[in-house]
Amino acid sequence: MQTSLCISDITDRIDPVAVHCNNSTLYEAFRDDHDLMVVAVVDADGQVLGLIERHAFNLTMASEYGRALYGNKPVTSVMDKRPLLVDVTTPLRDFTSKTLTERPSELMRGFIATSDGRYAGVGTSLSVLRAISGDLQQSLGRQQEMTNDLIRLSGESQRHQTFLNMVIQNIPAMVLVKNASDQKIVLLNSAGEKMLGVTHEAVMGQTSADIMAAERAALYNTYDQMALNSQEAIVLKEEHITDAHGRQRIIQFKKTVLRTLSGEADSILTLGIDLTEQKQAEARIAHLAHYDPLTGLANRALFSREMDAALSRVQRLDRKVALLCLDLDRFKAVNDSYGHLTGDQLLTEVAERLRGCVRKGDVIARMGGDEFAIIQDIDVPQDAQHLAARIVEAMKLPIVINDTALEVGASIGIAMAPTDGMDANNLLSRADLAMYRVKAEGRNGWRFYRPEMDAQLQSRIEMEHDLKQALADNEFQLFYQPLLNLDSNRIVSFEALLRWHHPVRGMVSPAEFIPVAEDCGLIGQLGEWVLNQATRTAALWPESWRVAVNISPLQFRHKSLVSLVKKALKVSGLSPKRLELEITESVILEDETHNLAILNAIRAMGVRIAMDDFGTGYSSLSYLRTFPFDKIKIDQSFVRDLPHDKNALSIVRAITDMAQSLGVLITAEGVETEAQMQALKALNCGEAQGYLIGRPAPDISAYVQPLTVLYGT
Repeated sequence: MQTSLCISDITDRIDPVAVHCNNSTLYEAFRDDHDLMVVAVVDADGQVLGLIERHAFNLTMASEYGRALYGNKPVTSVMDKRPLLVDVTTPLRDFTSKTLTERPSELMRGFIATSDGRYAGVGTSLSVLRAISGDLQQSLGRQQEMTNDLIRLSGESQRHQTFLNMVIQNIPAMVLVKNASDQKIVLLNSAGEKMLGVTHEAVMGQTSADIMAAERAALYNTYDQMALNSQEAIVLKEEHITDAHGRQRIIQFKKTVLRTLSGEADSILTLGIDLTEQKQAEARIAHLAHYDPLTGLANRALFSREMDAALSRVQRLDRKVALLCLDLDRFKAVNDSYGHLTGDQLLTEVAERLRGCVRKGDVIARMGGDEFAIIQDIDVPQDAQHLAARIVEAMKLPIVINDTALEVGASIGIAMAPTDGMDANNLLSRADLAMYRVKAEGRNGWRFYRPEMDAQLQSRIEMEHDLKQALADNEFQLFYQPLLNLDSNRIVSFEALLRWHHPVRGMVSPAEFIPVAEDCGLIGQLGEWVLNQATRTAALWPESWRVAVNISPLQFRHKSLVSLVKKALKVSGLSPKRLELEITESVILEDETHNLAILNAIRAMGVRIAMDDFGTGYSSLSYLRTFPFDKIKIDQSFVRDLPHDKNALSIVRAITDMAQSLGVLITAEGVETEAQMQALKALNCGEAQGYLIGRPAPDISAYVQPLTVLYGT
């Protein structure tokens, strides 16, 4: 008996890649193996971390500076962190039915098979399609086997007639038998009654001409004659019929002639197999191969094909083409505040507005997330300019979802062929550069690509190289800024602040090099250096001041953070209660369960945890209930307008009152005037930090007794 297919039957047991593998190595693997479509990323224990799909990965790496920007980064920087996972024992039928209904876009990226929660292989939509096709062939083969069984059974004695009738009535396909001599129907099973919308009693002894239109009857009689003239079974073209319930069905008919022992034709057997579900599944998979399931827009694969066709028109017909890359402004805020379901509804409405802005023949593609691209045939650059302006204006109007008016804008970059190049990847990269310039200049606008933008990108690449060299040459230094206890008027701790003295450029702002370090994967090494240096230095201070170290959200992606803190304390000899780690609320926002586990493990050592830049995000109050912070630091934007701004006073008062009820210490940042200091004292703020108290400096000797008492006696 044929067994049903499971996920294990269509899984490719391709070796996964480890987290330390870099993108260049994987790029070469994809290049050398054309059959390699998806690769899983796993940790040392075989736990799945993510998935990398060939096409999306190659688009990233093949752009003009793709390999320069991403080549040396670990594969975890570009992987899909939420891949579709499925147990190897899952029946294929259940998997395709559920996935095509609920998560069709994830099937197109491929999926990862697991066994007992560990990696067991990968699969693609192509392997699913092949399995469906193979299953269909097996079904046809089974029908042939049933036909042979029927032929054998028909020659048996009458005592087997009851059994034969039971078999025929339960075959999950139409069985229709006619006499070979006069083509009158002598048998029709239950499946055939449902398929044709007739009853067995109504058609018995009738010919095709008696029960259907003359034209169709003539066609079926021709098919019967073809079967009579053939010594083998014949498979007819697929028929579209309406069943008894008025539903359109796709039927594959197969005819064979049952012959006597002497070879004379006795009966004509027609089998009808319902292919509707298989055809619908194939059609959906084919559609998903080229269209985004959420918005109905073209996907990356179709975009690539349409872009190649557009560039061909430029070359053959001397046409011009504009490529517009569009990214929504403030989309992340909507997702974070209202949830992914609202975000999806927003993207659907954005797609409709884009359709209303373009002309017939323009191609709109969703490239991923809130990124879109438009291919436009143009006569003059102003055509692209006018389209971009229409889109910007359309996106300014609020989008109402569930009675909530959401405001997002659009930043658009434009590259043109042949002016800016004739390579699809280069044009996409250059349109992206123009788009990021719009975002840097305030968003909600458009800009054409200009060659000088490449120079800026090159400058960023050079900084990445210099950062690596700086780590090797020990060009970094820690400065320390004091924090004052407002009750005792004593210095109680220092915040360690990273500084970089570039051998050519001089002092480089952390705001300039920290984002680059995060993007290129150096933030882990840099953060470890800061932690080790700060704890060693603090252990030598003459007073038991605490030292505060900022931790990047990216450092939480590595399981080693807990062990790094433990090792730094052990090597330096610093007491855990003198170490304070400052995080931003994005740490919890990005991966709450994972990051909270790390925070709890660190706090269990006795290390204090502080939330930095409080009030600048989207859900700060909820985070105070999620994790028991030891301290929250009020962002300087709230302190700057004290004591004259009533709104600022109200906000700081509310924060301090709330902190007191929770037993959390409050530190105010950016204190620069005596008036601000007095206002904070009146508001019962616990600590203050800013230029009034002390500027960051590499040496803290100025704060050694007796100068640690700064205010009062």
